[in-house]
Amino acid sequence: MTPPIAYDATRLFLGPLSRTPRGIDRVDLAFAEHIFRGHPNALAVLPTPWGVRCFGPERVLPGLERLRALWAEATEPEADPVYLRLRARLLGGAVEREPQPTVGRSFMGKSLRLLSLLRATGVAPGASVTRAVPQNAFYLSIGHLGLVFPILLRWLDRRPDVTPVFMLHDAIPIESPEYVEPEGVRGHLRMMDAAGRYARGLIATTQTARASVDAQLAARGRARLPAFVRALPPGAAFTARPAADPSLADCSYFIACATLEPRKNLELLGEVWKRLCAERGDLAPHLVIVGAKGWRADQIAARLARAPSTANRLHIVHGLSTPALARLLAGARALLSPSFTEGFGLPVAEALALGAPVIASDIASHREIARDGVTLVDPLDGPAWKAAVERALGQRPHVTPSRLESWPDYFAAWAQDLEGLRRSQPSPAPQEAVSLPYACANQPLIRHGKGGGP
Repeated sequence: MTPPIAYDATRLFLGPLSRTPRGIDRVDLAFAEHIFRGHPNALAVLPTPWGVRCFGPERVLPGLERLRALWAEATEPEADPVYLRLRARLLGGAVEREPQPTVGRSFMGKSLRLLSLLRATGVAPGASVTRAVPQNAFYLSIGHLGLVFPILLRWLDRRPDVTPVFMLHDAIPIESPEYVEPEGVRGHLRMMDAAGRYARGLIATTQTARASVDAQLAARGRARLPAFVRALPPGAAFTARPAADPSLADCSYFIACATLEPRKNLELLGEVWKRLCAERGDLAPHLVIVGAKGWRADQIAARLARAPSTANRLHIVHGLSTPALARLLAGARALLSPSFTEGFGLPVAEALALGAPVIASDIASHREIARDGVTLVDPLDGPAWKAAVERALGQRPHVTPSRLESWPDYFAAWAQDLEGLRRSQPSPAPQEAVSLPYACANQPLIRHGKGGGP
């Protein structure tokens, strides 16, 4: 029997505040959909005005469907206005300016999106997390927002029978604070402190990421924890291998899929494109940077746009839907990923699933996930990046789509690992706080929110 799971849904609940998902959001959504569609004994854990509460699948599943719609995860590229405007720019046509502010970016737009999620799930106080979570459940945090605020984990002190398992993506903000805003560093330190106190198991995406997390936990006095280490699968939008847009068949373009922030090293690509445009003029390829705004995004964007020669060849795009991104990647000369540091590098896996060539920085995580079709280049070597781009321009090589693991296979292996972790845990003495039987998890307690606080 699958053990009960209490799933931290904090990041997903705040998902409507973003127009489209980041990589971590897509992973969080994949886990939540798998768990709540396949595990009737699953509960979502959320901070609320009444404290940390939990909710059953009957509320969670409509919310996940609504979140998919808000993120345009099922929207065809031809219905995505961001994609249509980008395509027009790539083809050299006149493009109508995007209205400002758009719904989804203004305060009112974000509020309306959040309210639409609440309408889908229904508003209810939920159940006391210390009383309604079944005994010997797993507490699973993928989006790790709950780890940043230790107060949200205090209920675990009263439930030693619950086994907390955290996905820790990397320790980059601690190891390389120069790439991250100060609050991000402080938040990551709190997250590691919380993991050091509560975690009994880890989920990691690469051995590189696991080693860095292990080092941080060891510094906090924790012995090496059991860990499920496996590369994240690309989503269905990429494994479906959409056809490239035929209208862009004669357009040479490269894609960089990355948040605008210092560690992504996008300014190196700006320098490469200045030289390409100076040498090739109107024959220079296009560079499309797709991603959300991160720390110092405005300064990075301003520096990228500073060179007049790249004005019609360098495009920064926010809010592109996942299906549109997959279609765009399918016709790209290559995906470019010049990051200084990564815990994994999901865009690289997504490009490989499509059969798109990849030029990526020669760093440990990229070396770990690289396959045929990946060219690794020193992230500090601008001339080498320019040469690699020019080679890709000469002829788009045929790359056989990598047979990467699917999400069903990933979850099958994860379930086995979870069961092994469950068997290895000592059996705690019964706790007075665990006063409700397992069957109560989906009974009226959850729907009507009776019971005390957390």
